[in-house]
Amino acid sequence: MTDDYLWDGSGEPDPEVERLERLLGEFRSSRPVPELPSGRLEHHASEPADSTFEQPGRTLQILPRLKKRYLPWIGVAAAAAIALALVGNWLVQRHDKGAWDVVALEGAPKVGSAPIRESGRLEVGDWLETDASSRARINVGLIGEAQIEPNSRVRLLKARADEHRLGLVRGTMHALIYAPERLFFVDTPSAVAVDLGCTYTLQVDDTGASLLHVTSGLVAFEFRGRESFVPTDAFCITRPGIGPGTPYYSTASEAFRTALTRLDFELSDPGQRAPILDLLFAESRRDDAFTLWHLLGRVSDAELRRVYDRLAAYVPPPAGVTRAGVERRNKEMLDLWWNELGPENAYWYHFWKGSVK
Repeated sequence: MTDDYLWDGSGEPDPEVERLERLLGEFRSSRPVPELPSGRLEHHASEPADSTFEQPGRTLQILPRLKKRYLPWIGVAAAAAIALALVGNWLVQRHDKGAWDVVALEGAPKVGSAPIRESGRLEVGDWLETDASSRARINVGLIGEAQIEPNSRVRLLKARADEHRLGLVRGTMHALIYAPERLFFVDTPSAVAVDLGCTYTLQVDDTGASLLHVTSGLVAFEFRGRESFVPTDAFCITRPGIGPGTPYYSTASEAFRTALTRLDFELSDPGQRAPILDLLFAESRRDDAFTLWHLLGRVSDAELRRVYDRLAAYVPPPAGVTRAGVERRNKEMLDLWWNELGPENAYWYHFWKGSVK
């Protein structure tokens, strides 16, 4: 079936659409469209006042007049609403279940072994590959798109209305998602990117390490319980077997970023880590408080005391947060302190943690 059938009846109808038409046919009406009154609705004293809206100082009685003139049309409107909902749900399922559209932007990207000259379909389980001279765009169901750069390999893992999931094993992807949070996921060899309503770039190298750059919104990066919460204009790197490192803003100094990478992935000896932590503190700014907050859950007990002091110098701990509690990694206290870092982050952090009702 072509989508044109839904608009002008041309083409071959889909059996499911025909079934919906039969079911809804009994609600079809041949009556002319009623002439609606101009001006406001007024209640007439001769009509029974059997339904009211109470407001301070007055009572508005409107249902009887609607009942006499227009109530039959309420059923028609309800049927139309049901039809729209059913067709809308069918469209979502049709586009999201099992396959997504792929458009060739440059060259001849491949789905499996078949080159795409203009457009094609990516089914669950299929691989999309680009060479050095090709690029492609994947329409992520009805919720966004992912642009795949040259020398990339990506697989469609799930295509359901409640879960859209790609696997990026190599290369670069630019994602633009405009759907509710936690619908779009990207698996990499070293972490999972969970969309919270955003645009971002994700790169994966041949070793499985990745680099995430969020350009708008927020992304949660996780691996086996290790989590990083990455806001707009922040980066986060990962390593296979370890997961996401500590996120940092793009404006952080090169020395700050280098020290952070060494603490996250390279150094384990306390004697070697101490001077690197000194360098990190020396290069830090108020904007780096969110990086220091993440470090509270990743350093040793002795290092945590130093991180606590540096973070407190930028953002004093609020009421209810104590040094002793933070040293115990008390979740409630860490959450309270996170709230002080900036309102643009607090809601989404708690949403990710499941504490927003």
